[in-house]
Amino acid sequence: MRALFPTTFPTTLAAGVLAASATLGGLAVPDTAEAATRAAADRVPASAAPAQPSVRAEADRLMKLTYRQFAKAPHRPPFDWTTDGCSVPTEQFPYSKVFRPACVQHDFGYRNYGGNGKLKLDPTRETKNWIDGRFRTELRRICDHEFADAQRNRNCRNAAETYYLGVQIGGDSAFFPR
Repeated sequence: MRALFPTTFPTTLAAGVLAASATLGGLAVPDTAEAATRAAADRVPASAAPAQPSVRAEADRLMKLTYRQFAKAPHRPPFDWTTDGCSVPTEQFPYSKVFRPACVQHDFGYRNYGGNGKLKLDPTRETKNWIDGRFRTELRRICDHEFADAQRNRNCRNAAETYYLGVQIGGDSAFFPR
């Protein structure tokens, strides 16, 4: 995942938001907002790149995979498969290892759909929001797979919400052309 926060976003503020969320139990997400997020994350943005329909269709297919399915997908051209994992303000931030598979998939989305990548499949706000929504969905899926204990699952989901908010707030510079 490209840097959660652009260099212009104060790292200490970002670290504070992440630490406070983890310490204070994170952010509560109402069930209706969660359902809306899931529905939006499952929808592919309407704007398709007409010049490369088969490439776009394959990118959409890959982005709709679960994090486990995505991890097993063959890394074929023309896609950019590079990743920097979960880039957060501090190296030892909780959950960065646990969330890595979702971060890798999120990187794929930004690097192939976004305006800073080679393919630029659809560098629009709608697509960025869709990719970020898929990220949120897969983070939550990881929490559910990794933490059966209710408290640990809740802590994980709170951290997932913080990671999601990080890309929503600080991801524009990684997705949109500079």
